Amino acid sequence: MGLREDKKQAAWQEIRGAAWRLFAERGFDAVSVEEIAGAAGVSRSTFFNYFRTKEAAVVDPAPRVVRRLDDLLAEQPVEREAWEALTAVLVGLTRADREDMVVRRRMVADSPELQRGAHELGEQLAAQLVAWMTTRLPHDPLGAALVVELSLAATRTAWAAWPEDAGVDAYLALLQDCLSRARPAADGRGRPEAH
Repeated sequence: MGLREDKKQAAWQEIRGAAWRLFAERGFDAVSVEEIAGAAGVSRSTFFNYFRTKEAAVVDPAPRVVRRLDDLLAEQPVEREAWEALTAVLVGLTRADREDMVVRRRMVADSPELQRGAHELGEQLAAQLVAWMTTRLPHDPLGAALVVELSLAATRTAWAAWPEDAGVDAYLALLQDCLSRARPAADGRGRPEAH
Protein backbone atom coordinates (compact mmCIF):
# COMPACT_ATOMS: atom_id res chain seq x y z
CA MET A 1 0.00 0.00 0.00
CA GLY A 2 1.11 3.58 -0.65
CA LEU A 3 1.37 6.38 1.89
CA ARG A 4 -2.11 7.66 1.05
CA GLU A 5 -3.64 4.22 1.65
CA ASP A 6 -1.66 3.86 4.88
CA LYS A 7 -3.09 7.16 6.12
CA LYS A 8 -6.63 6.16 5.17
CA GLN A 9 -6.23 2.84 6.97
CA ALA A 10 -4.83 4.59 10.07
CA ALA A 11 -7.74 7.07 10.09
CA TRP A 12 -10.27 4.25 9.69
CA GLN A 13 -8.68 2.38 12.62
CA GLU A 14 -8.58 5.51 14.80
CA ILE A 15 -12.26 6.31 14.23
CA ARG A 16 -13.37 2.72 14.65
CA GLY A 17 -11.23 2.35 17.80
CA ALA A 18 -12.79 5.48 19.32
CA ALA A 19 -16.28 4.18 18.50
CA TRP A 20 -15.64 0.77 20.02
CA ARG A 21 -14.20 2.31 23.23
CA LEU A 22 -17.25 4.54 23.64
CA PHE A 23 -19.66 1.69 22.87
CA ALA A 24 -17.92 -0.51 25.45
CA GLU A 25 -18.17 2.21 28.10
CA ARG A 26 -21.73 3.44 27.48
CA GLY A 27 -23.50 1.11 25.07
CA PHE A 28 -24.16 1.57 21.37
CA ASP A 29 -27.42 3.51 21.69
CA ALA A 30 -25.99 6.08 24.14
CA VAL A 31 -23.18 7.25 21.84
CA SER A 32 -23.61 9.77 19.01
CA VAL A 33 -21.63 10.15 15.81
CA GLU A 34 -20.50 13.57 17.04
CA GLU A 35 -19.07 12.00 20.20
CA ILE A 36 -17.22 9.36 18.17
CA ALA A 37 -15.80 12.02 15.86
CA GLY A 38 -14.71 14.12 18.84
CA ALA A 39 -13.04 11.17 20.54
CA ALA A 40 -11.19 10.36 17.31
CA GLY A 41 -10.19 14.00 16.75
CA VAL A 42 -12.02 14.31 13.43
CA SER A 43 -15.08 16.16 12.13
CA ARG A 44 -18.53 14.64 11.72
CA SER A 45 -18.13 14.80 7.95
CA THR A 46 -14.80 12.95 8.18
CA PHE A 47 -16.56 10.20 10.15
CA PHE A 48 -19.00 9.81 7.25
CA ASN A 49 -16.12 9.68 4.77
CA TYR A 50 -15.17 6.37 6.38
CA PHE A 51 -18.46 4.97 7.72
CA ARG A 52 -21.86 5.43 6.10
CA THR A 53 -23.70 5.00 9.45
CA LYS A 54 -22.93 4.64 13.15
CA GLU A 55 -23.78 0.93 12.80
CA ALA A 56 -21.10 0.59 10.11
CA ALA A 57 -18.45 1.47 12.69
CA VAL A 58 -19.25 -1.89 14.29
CA VAL A 59 -20.32 -4.21 11.49
CA ASP A 60 -18.14 -3.13 8.56
CA PRO A 61 -15.06 -5.31 8.12
CA ALA A 62 -11.64 -3.71 8.33
CA PRO A 63 -10.12 -2.65 4.98
CA ARG A 64 -7.52 -5.42 5.34
CA VAL A 65 -10.38 -7.97 5.58
CA VAL A 66 -12.04 -6.56 2.45
CA ARG A 67 -8.74 -6.84 0.60
CA ARG A 68 -8.27 -10.39 1.88
CA LEU A 69 -11.72 -11.36 0.60
CA ASP A 70 -10.84 -10.01 -2.86
CA ASP A 71 -7.58 -11.97 -2.76
CA LEU A 72 -9.31 -15.16 -1.65
CA LEU A 73 -11.82 -14.92 -4.49
CA ALA A 74 -9.04 -14.32 -7.03
CA GLU A 75 -6.85 -17.13 -5.66
CA GLN A 76 -9.35 -19.96 -6.17
CA PRO A 77 -8.36 -22.07 -9.18
CA VAL A 78 -11.05 -22.19 -11.86
CA GLU A 79 -10.93 -25.98 -11.86
CA ARG A 80 -11.55 -26.21 -8.10
CA GLU A 81 -14.96 -27.65 -7.24
CA ALA A 82 -17.41 -24.97 -6.08
CA TRP A 83 -17.85 -26.24 -2.52
CA GLU A 84 -14.10 -26.51 -1.95
CA ALA A 85 -13.61 -22.98 -3.28
CA LEU A 86 -16.35 -21.56 -1.06
CA THR A 87 -15.00 -23.38 1.97
CA ALA A 88 -11.54 -21.92 1.33
CA VAL A 89 -13.02 -18.43 0.97
CA LEU A 90 -15.23 -18.57 4.09
CA VAL A 91 -12.56 -20.12 6.31
CA GLY A 92 -9.93 -17.69 4.99
CA LEU A 93 -12.25 -14.73 5.56
CA THR A 94 -12.87 -15.84 9.15
CA ARG A 95 -9.13 -16.11 9.77
CA ALA A 96 -8.61 -12.61 8.35
CA ASP A 97 -11.29 -11.15 10.63
CA ARG A 98 -10.38 -13.07 13.79
CA GLU A 99 -9.00 -10.01 15.64
CA ASP A 100 -12.42 -8.35 15.73
CA MET A 101 -14.94 -11.18 15.73
CA VAL A 102 -15.45 -11.75 19.45
CA VAL A 103 -15.91 -8.06 20.35
CA ARG A 104 -18.13 -7.39 17.32
CA ARG A 105 -20.27 -10.42 18.14
CA ARG A 106 -20.82 -9.18 21.69
CA MET A 107 -21.84 -5.69 20.52
CA VAL A 108 -24.15 -6.98 17.79
CA ALA A 109 -25.90 -9.37 20.20
CA ASP A 110 -26.90 -6.41 22.41
CA SER A 111 -28.39 -4.16 19.71
CA PRO A 112 -31.27 -4.71 17.26
CA GLU A 113 -29.87 -1.90 15.06
CA LEU A 114 -26.53 -3.66 14.85
CA GLN A 115 -28.25 -6.96 14.11
CA ARG A 116 -29.99 -5.30 11.16
CA GLY A 117 -26.67 -3.83 10.01
CA ALA A 118 -24.97 -7.21 10.26
CA HIS A 119 -27.82 -8.80 8.29
CA GLU A 120 -27.46 -6.19 5.52
CA LEU A 121 -23.72 -6.81 5.38
CA GLY A 122 -24.39 -10.55 5.13
CA GLU A 123 -26.74 -9.90 2.20
CA GLN A 124 -24.01 -7.89 0.46
CA LEU A 125 -21.51 -10.71 0.98
CA ALA A 126 -24.02 -13.23 -0.38
CA ALA A 127 -24.57 -11.12 -3.51
CA GLN A 128 -20.81 -10.78 -4.02
CA LEU A 129 -20.27 -14.52 -3.64
CA VAL A 130 -23.14 -15.38 -6.00
CA ALA A 131 -21.78 -12.97 -8.63
CA TRP A 132 -18.31 -14.51 -8.27
CA MET A 133 -19.59 -18.08 -8.42
CA THR A 134 -21.76 -17.28 -11.45
CA THR A 135 -18.67 -16.15 -13.39
CA ARG A 136 -17.04 -19.45 -12.49
CA LEU A 137 -20.13 -21.46 -13.46
CA PRO A 138 -21.84 -19.52 -16.25
CA HIS A 139 -23.49 -22.72 -17.49
CA ASP A 140 -25.34 -23.20 -14.17
CA PRO A 141 -26.38 -19.91 -12.50
CA LEU A 142 -28.97 -21.71 -10.38
CA GLY A 143 -26.33 -24.15 -9.13
CA ALA A 144 -23.98 -21.24 -8.43
CA ALA A 145 -26.60 -19.48 -6.31
CA LEU A 146 -27.56 -22.70 -4.56
CA VAL A 147 -24.06 -23.65 -3.43
CA VAL A 148 -23.49 -20.13 -2.11
CA GLU A 149 -26.75 -20.15 -0.15
CA LEU A 150 -25.97 -23.61 1.27
CA SER A 151 -22.50 -22.46 2.35
CA LEU A 152 -23.92 -19.35 4.03
CA ALA A 153 -26.58 -21.44 5.80
CA ALA A 154 -23.75 -23.58 7.18
CA THR A 155 -21.97 -20.39 8.27
CA ARG A 156 -25.06 -19.07 10.07
CA THR A 157 -25.53 -22.44 11.78
CA ALA A 158 -21.94 -22.39 13.03
CA TRP A 159 -22.37 -18.80 14.25
CA ALA A 160 -25.53 -19.68 16.19
CA ALA A 161 -23.85 -22.73 17.77
CA TRP A 162 -20.67 -20.82 18.76
CA PRO A 163 -20.57 -20.70 22.61
CA GLU A 164 -20.44 -17.16 24.00
CA ASP A 165 -17.31 -17.78 26.03
CA ALA A 166 -15.39 -19.62 23.29
CA GLY A 167 -12.71 -18.04 21.12
CA VAL A 168 -12.39 -17.79 17.37
CA ASP A 169 -10.68 -21.18 17.06
CA ALA A 170 -13.86 -22.78 18.42
CA TYR A 171 -15.89 -20.92 15.78
CA LEU A 172 -13.49 -22.00 13.03
CA ALA A 173 -13.88 -25.62 14.09
CA LEU A 174 -17.67 -25.28 14.06
CA LEU A 175 -17.59 -23.56 10.68
CA GLN A 176 -15.49 -26.29 9.10
CA ASP A 177 -17.69 -28.97 10.66
CA CYS A 178 -20.92 -27.33 9.40
CA LEU A 179 -19.48 -26.82 5.91
CA SER A 180 -18.39 -30.46 5.83
CA ARG A 181 -21.85 -31.65 6.93
CA ALA A 182 -23.60 -29.45 4.35
CA ARG A 183 -21.41 -30.62 1.50
CA PRO A 184 -23.54 -33.66 0.50
CA ALA A 185 -26.46 -31.31 -0.24
CA ALA A 186 -24.22 -29.39 -2.66
CA ASP A 187 -22.76 -32.45 -4.42
CA GLY A 188 -23.51 -32.40 -8.12
CA ARG A 189 -24.15 -28.65 -8.06
CA GLY A 190 -21.69 -26.08 -9.26
CA ARG A 191 -19.16 -28.44 -10.80
CA PRO A 192 -16.81 -26.85 -13.33
CA GLU A 193 -17.31 -27.93 -16.93
CA ALA A 194 -14.64 -30.20 -18.36
CA HIS A 195 -12.47 -28.47 -20.97
